[in-house]
Amino acid sequence: MNKTKVFISTMPFLGQRQSDGTVTSGPAAVKYKAVGNPKLEYPMETRFPIIPVINGYADSGDNIRVIAILTDGEKSNAVNTHYNCSAYFEPEIKKICGEKNLSLNEIEKIHTPDSEDMDTQLKLFSDIADKINPGDEIYACITYGTKPMPIILTLALNYAYKLKKDVSVGCTVYGRFPHKDEESAPPLIYDTTPLFHMDSIISKLFEIKAKDPVKAIKLMIGLEASEDS
Repeated sequence: MNKTKVFISTMPFLGQRQSDGTVTSGPAAVKYKAVGNPKLEYPMETRFPIIPVINGYADSGDNIRVIAILTDGEKSNAVNTHYNCSAYFEPEIKKICGEKNLSLNEIEKIHTPDSEDMDTQLKLFSDIADKINPGDEIYACITYGTKPMPIILTLALNYAYKLKKDVSVGCTVYGRFPHKDEESAPPLIYDTTPLFHMDSIISKLFEIKAKDPVKAIKLMIGLEASEDS
């Protein structure tokens, strides 16, 4: 039985709210250059690093799920997440599904309040984990959102990976957009999956009481070989 591929992305806060309440100028569409993972190469411009992930990992005929995390509230940041989802994310998802011949029932949405208190973070962790079903193969983007968001998302993925039956993590990514003083630098998309697996590696090294855990970690993620070459 084929696994269901699930793609998770937080909606960005970027945008300009006008006096009439409308939002314009969301995240810029760019062509990301893949770092360390050729599957993330995508020839088109996109506002969302999860799009190159879908392009690289979803196969024609796949029935996929897409989960968008939105912030609720009256402040501009929260309003922007809803605008960016409807104005940019949903059309891009529809486009890539058409190009790749992918089946998608709907974009599932997780709503979280515009707050960073612990109750909000724990509720978000629970909501993400609940969306992951046994047998799912998870792909996630940690680019957008609040500072705690990548931590919460990683914890939820770790929970599902370790405690739900036959859940796997295919790829996690981070998109780096050049700052104003880096205008000549290309936007980059990094495969951060080894960092996700670091928790399991550290737990295993603790269990076996490894004498040189740093060296063991480097060997496990292939860093030792690249440093020696």
